[in-house]
Amino acid sequence: MDYIAFIAGLPEMARGEWKPPLSVFDFREQLKDYVREKDRQLLDLFFLPRDHVQVLRLLRKEKPDVLQTVFPLQVLEEEVIAPDDRIPAYLRHFITDFKEGHLEEGLLPENVLSWRYYDYLQQSGNRLVREYAAYSLNLKNLEVALNARKHGREIAREIVGANAFADALRASGSRDFGLSADYPYVEQVIAIMELEDLVERERRLDLMLWDFLEEAVKFEYFSFERVLSYMLRLMLLERWERMSPETGRRVFMELLERFRQGFQFKDV
Repeated sequence: MDYIAFIAGLPEMARGEWKPPLSVFDFREQLKDYVREKDRQLLDLFFLPRDHVQVLRLLRKEKPDVLQTVFPLQVLEEEVIAPDDRIPAYLRHFITDFKEGHLEEGLLPENVLSWRYYDYLQQSGNRLVREYAAYSLNLKNLEVALNARKHGREIAREIVGANAFADALRASGSRDFGLSADYPYVEQVIAIMELEDLVERERRLDLMLWDFLEEAVKFEYFSFERVLSYMLRLMLLERWERMSPETGRRVFMELLERFRQGFQFKDV
């Protein structure tokens, strides 16, 4: 199915101009009249990190947060009590392992959940979902590895995933972890991570994600993949719009906390 009418009506977005032409909420509302159920489920994958936050709070017996999750709060509460097949298998298994104390040793629960989430995305039947998950995972792992090395922390304990890229980060002591020849973007990330301004680092890493998403659908004009690419870039714009001067200090502290804790998936 092509999304000709829907895509033709979407406003333009410009790289680096952090002002979304519409909200993610409005985008999804407009898409309701066009999207197939199978495709809607693929879009929902990228909002599951909000469910992660809620599930972790529930497992820790903390008050639920006010979040627009994929699954209603009542469903998540019931799943934490007795997991069944209403939520994705990786999340269901995480709940069980958390309660039984069977999570991977040495990793924060947030990092275990991120690992399993990325594995889940990379098993998707959709090409762009798989490729974007792999690329964004590599970027985040490299960011974490460089930060860990700078501050004298053990890199291997902070990397998630079991692909060749992650394995090289854990094993290599070279400047580029032996990855530059096969992954040209590694040098770009190394240069970005040398910047002192944490917010500017984050912005430039997001621009790398933006460029990946544009390139991935360069020759696809009315496909679902173009719809997905647009939504993910719109999510980037919306996130940066919230980073006004008034919120700058809060953003800075959030970034410091994320670097301190290691790998955690951020809501795109």
